[in-house]
Amino acid sequence: MPPGDPIGAYRFHADLIAHEPLVKISQGADGKPTGATAACRIPAGRARVWEVIQDVERYAGRVPMIHRVRRTDDRVRVDLKFKVALFSVGFSFTADLVYATNEWLHVRYVDGEPRGFELHYRLEEVGDGETLLHTSTSFDVSSLGWLVKYFLKHHPEIQLGIMPGVALGVLDAIRTAALEVSR
Repeated sequence: MPPGDPIGAYRFHADLIAHEPLVKISQGADGKPTGATAACRIPAGRARVWEVIQDVERYAGRVPMIHRVRRTDDRVRVDLKFKVALFSVGFSFTADLVYATNEWLHVRYVDGEPRGFELHYRLEEVGDGETLLHTSTSFDVSSLGWLVKYFLKHHPEIQLGIMPGVALGVLDAIRTAALEVSR
């Protein structure tokens, strides 16, 4: 497990998870979400799920809001686009990829926005050609600029859905891609 593994502190037991995802939200002292972990069973082998996860350059066509990913060795530059009605705001961050093949991948923040972005995957074989996938995400929502701050000021209820939405969005994108080829 890598240092700071967010999933190591909280993992869902494989017997509790069906093919529908479960989500756990991490909260700060102020009660606001600081991260989320989502997990579900995927009816595809571990090697196939890993193939999709490690292909980070294709996230741009799979994961919502990811506009482009450029990889150089184990470092990535990720460009995001946040659209609200007629406005579109872009963000970019640099991260390192730390991994154990077919077990886990950690996208570790280096620089940029959103500040502190972390994404962690953990794969477990659960039998019958299925894989239990955990995704865990966290970042500083307040680092996303004036448009996001304005939106959250007028709709604070949205704050509760950002972290679980990101964790579920990534989980669903990986699940969908893994199932496309395994059919």
